[in-house]
Amino acid sequence: MIAGPFESHTLNGRRFTCDADDDAKWKFGGKNNEVKPNGDGSSRVVQSRKTDSIEGVSLVIDFDKGDDEFLQDLKNSGKMFDYSGTANDGAVFAGLVQIVDDIEISFKEGTASVSLQGKIEKQGV
Repeated sequence: MIAGPFESHTLNGRRFTCDADDDAKWKFGGKNNEVKPNGDGSSRVVQSRKTDSIEGVSLVIDFDKGDDEFLQDLKNSGKMFDYSGTANDGAVFAGLVQIVDDIEISFKEGTASVSLQGKIEKQGV
Protein backbone atom coordinates (compact mmCIF):
# COMPACT_ATOMS: atom_id res chain seq x y z
CA MET A 1 0.00 0.00 0.00
CA ILE A 2 1.24 3.46 -0.91
CA ALA A 3 0.87 6.05 1.86
CA GLY A 4 -1.65 8.82 1.42
CA PRO A 5 -5.23 9.76 2.25
CA PHE A 6 -8.27 7.67 1.40
CA GLU A 7 -10.00 8.63 -1.86
CA SER A 8 -13.49 7.74 -0.72
CA HIS A 9 -15.64 5.95 1.84
CA THR A 10 -19.00 4.30 1.17
CA LEU A 11 -21.35 4.09 4.15
CA ASN A 12 -24.50 2.00 3.74
CA GLY A 13 -24.41 2.49 -0.04
CA ARG A 14 -23.72 6.26 -0.06
CA ARG A 15 -20.31 7.29 -1.41
CA PHE A 16 -18.41 10.18 0.17
CA THR A 17 -15.26 11.74 -1.27
CA CYS A 18 -12.49 12.41 1.26
CA ASP A 19 -10.74 15.63 2.09
CA ALA A 20 -7.33 15.56 0.33
CA ASP A 21 -5.66 16.22 3.71
CA ASP A 22 -7.54 13.35 5.38
CA ASP A 23 -5.38 11.52 7.92
CA ALA A 24 -7.61 8.61 8.89
CA LYS A 25 -6.07 6.06 11.24
CA TRP A 26 -6.86 2.35 11.07
CA LYS A 27 -6.55 0.44 14.32
CA PHE A 28 -6.46 -3.34 14.20
CA GLY A 29 -8.98 -5.23 16.27
CA GLY A 30 -8.04 -8.27 18.27
CA LYS A 31 -6.89 -7.99 21.84
CA ASN A 32 -5.65 -5.30 24.19
CA ASN A 33 -3.07 -6.27 26.79
CA GLU A 34 -2.98 -4.72 30.24
CA VAL A 35 -0.19 -5.56 32.68
CA LYS A 36 -1.43 -5.60 36.28
CA PRO A 37 0.65 -5.93 39.43
CA ASN A 38 0.13 -8.77 41.87
CA GLY A 39 0.39 -8.45 45.64
CA ASP A 40 3.75 -10.27 45.71
CA GLY A 41 5.38 -7.84 43.24
CA SER A 42 4.99 -10.07 40.17
CA SER A 43 2.76 -9.15 37.23
CA ARG A 44 0.06 -10.71 35.11
CA VAL A 45 -1.39 -9.90 31.68
CA VAL A 46 -5.13 -9.32 31.35
CA GLN A 47 -6.51 -9.37 27.80
CA SER A 48 -9.73 -7.83 26.51
CA ARG A 49 -11.19 -7.93 23.02
CA LYS A 50 -11.42 -4.84 20.83
CA THR A 51 -12.93 -4.07 17.45
CA ASP A 52 -11.27 -2.71 14.33
CA SER A 53 -11.63 1.03 13.89
CA ILE A 54 -10.95 3.84 11.47
CA GLU A 55 -10.73 7.19 13.23
CA GLY A 56 -10.57 10.77 12.00
CA VAL A 57 -12.28 10.16 8.66
CA SER A 58 -13.01 13.50 6.93
CA LEU A 59 -15.95 13.10 4.55
CA VAL A 60 -16.85 15.85 2.08
CA ILE A 61 -20.57 16.42 2.61
CA ASP A 62 -23.34 18.09 0.62
CA PHE A 63 -25.90 19.77 2.85
CA ASP A 64 -28.38 20.04 -0.07
CA LYS A 65 -28.35 16.23 -0.41
CA GLY A 66 -28.84 15.81 3.35
CA ASP A 67 -25.49 14.07 3.89
CA ASP A 68 -25.29 15.42 7.44
CA GLU A 69 -28.73 14.01 8.32
CA PHE A 70 -27.89 10.69 6.60
CA LEU A 71 -24.83 10.26 8.83
CA GLN A 72 -26.77 11.12 11.99
CA ASP A 73 -29.55 8.69 11.02
CA LEU A 74 -26.96 5.91 10.54
CA LYS A 75 -25.56 6.59 13.99
CA ASN A 76 -29.01 6.84 15.60
CA SER A 77 -30.06 3.48 14.12
CA GLY A 78 -27.71 1.64 16.47
CA LYS A 79 -27.26 -1.03 13.80
CA MET A 80 -24.13 -2.12 11.97
CA PHE A 81 -24.02 -1.11 8.30
CA ASP A 82 -21.94 -1.92 5.21
CA TYR A 83 -18.72 0.03 4.82
CA SER A 84 -15.99 0.24 2.22
CA GLY A 85 -13.08 2.63 1.88
CA THR A 86 -10.76 3.06 -1.09
CA ALA A 87 -7.17 4.13 -0.41
CA ASN A 88 -5.22 6.35 -2.80
CA ASP A 89 -3.52 3.31 -4.38
CA GLY A 90 -6.81 1.47 -4.96
CA ALA A 91 -6.61 -0.80 -1.90
CA VAL A 92 -10.09 -1.48 -0.54
CA PHE A 93 -11.08 -1.94 3.10
CA ALA A 94 -14.58 -3.25 3.83
CA GLY A 95 -16.80 -4.63 6.54
CA LEU A 96 -19.64 -3.92 8.94
CA VAL A 97 -19.31 -0.83 11.14
CA GLN A 98 -21.12 1.75 13.24
CA ILE A 99 -20.34 5.43 13.80
CA VAL A 100 -18.95 6.02 17.28
CA ASP A 101 -18.30 9.27 19.14
CA ASP A 102 -19.57 12.62 17.87
CA ILE A 103 -20.04 13.51 14.21
CA GLU A 104 -18.13 16.77 13.86
CA ILE A 105 -19.39 19.03 11.07
CA SER A 106 -17.12 21.77 9.70
CA PHE A 107 -19.25 24.37 7.94
CA LYS A 108 -16.11 26.18 6.77
CA GLU A 109 -14.60 23.08 5.15
CA GLY A 110 -17.85 21.33 4.18
CA THR A 111 -16.73 18.13 5.88
CA ALA A 112 -17.92 15.72 8.53
CA SER A 113 -15.37 13.97 10.73
CA VAL A 114 -16.43 10.50 11.88
CA SER A 115 -14.92 7.48 13.60
CA LEU A 116 -16.05 3.97 12.70
CA GLN A 117 -15.82 0.72 14.67
CA GLY A 118 -16.69 -2.83 13.74
CA LYS A 119 -15.13 -5.51 11.58
CA ILE A 120 -12.96 -4.00 8.83
CA GLU A 121 -10.70 -6.06 6.57
CA LYS A 122 -8.40 -5.23 3.70
CA GLN A 123 -9.86 -6.90 0.61
CA GLY A 124 -7.91 -9.06 -1.80
CA VAL A 125 -5.30 -10.10 0.75
